[in-house]
Amino acid sequence: MPNKKSLHIESSGQLCIYCGACVGICPLNCIYLDETRITFDEQVCTRCEICVKGCPVGAIEIG
Repeated sequence: MPNKKSLHIESSGQLCIYCGACVGICPLNCIYLDETRITFDEQVCTRCEICVKGCPVGAIEIG
């Protein structure tokens, strides 16, 4: 299995505004949002970076 890039959501720096844009744009439906955090299903995510491009505040980093 190839190495996957790691996911990082910068919410501690208050970048994430919990708007849900990433949830709605993910083609694999592997992003989940509640009132206090966003989580990714690491097993499903292919690191396509669509969520990175769709985030209006640049809160998602894939490295």
